[in-house]
Amino acid sequence: MNSLQEKHIDVKRGLHYRYYVSEAGDTSKPTLLLLHGWPDNAHLWHRMLPDLAKLNLKILAPDLLAYGGSSKPTDPALYDHRLMSADILEILDSEKIDKVIPIGHDFGCWFTAKFHLLHPERCVATVHIGIAYMPPITEMPSLEDLNAMMVQLYGYPRYSYFHFFTAKDAPELFAANLESAWHVLHGDGEDWVKYIFCTPDGMRDWVTAGRTDVPLRAYAKDEKLKREWMALMSTAKDWEASFCWYRAFAEGIQAEADKAIPVERYKLELPVLAVMCKGDGVNPPNTLDGPKEAGLLPNLAEDLLAGGHWCTYEEPEKLSKMIVDFVRKQGFTG
Repeated sequence: MNSLQEKHIDVKRGLHYRYYVSEAGDTSKPTLLLLHGWPDNAHLWHRMLPDLAKLNLKILAPDLLAYGGSSKPTDPALYDHRLMSADILEILDSEKIDKVIPIGHDFGCWFTAKFHLLHPERCVATVHIGIAYMPPITEMPSLEDLNAMMVQLYGYPRYSYFHFFTAKDAPELFAANLESAWHVLHGDGEDWVKYIFCTPDGMRDWVTAGRTDVPLRAYAKDEKLKREWMALMSTAKDWEASFCWYRAFAEGIQAEADKAIPVERYKLELPVLAVMCKGDGVNPPNTLDGPKEAGLLPNLAEDLLAGGHWCTYEEPEKLSKMIVDFVRKQGFTG
């Protein structure tokens, strides 16, 4: 992140955020707002920054709540997407940034959509990496019913891992087995992501046993990358905070927040780039079919990567080019 300046802010609700912002960039144009997911931090984007800088736009990448140098509360109610969106607005306002292009990966992709829905006046386009747009859900089903629905639609329980992530003992298990967790995230076994995330108790059994007997993807063999990540996810509290994103979803907190979004906004009228990953069994490319067929993405551009879920590490040049080409096509370059 050496090309960006590290900054800190305490927002009005008493929480602290660390974020990174570029000094260069055309301030009359929209800012690229980079929103990471679980269990990452702003460093997720570091391999893409040189190519994204070619747009000559300002770049801002926060450590989202629960991650990196930001606050790590363990109350799921504090992860209400309306509250976190207001936090991001405070960061933008402190930097005198008006318009943005939110770019999200993993849960940051879900958050990108929420920010867009809540504050369309601040967005000019959005980029969804790895997760298809999910319109608001105002009544959250049980995890059992949700996974039964996934079996009916896709043939397997896509959200099976939610059971583990919302369990009381999960934070301790992950903190005690960091090497195993790294292999969970970045293993290179056959259809690995689908197996480890979508097999009932598959991930729990793997982490509990401290297993590491799966090859790593090439990028994950970078010891410096692994050490830096482990340093920021080393305690049970780190993991408990990160799982609050999932608990807020499973416990209906986000469904209640979704009621604040007018139905007429469910259709994303602004330009949207969706980049899906062939090797991601949790979020396969065909999950984009639903919102497309429902007419919720009238200005959609699609792209596809061959690799797995953590494409920001695995295919940074290809992903960056997709984003740069999309932004240039919208006429937003500096």
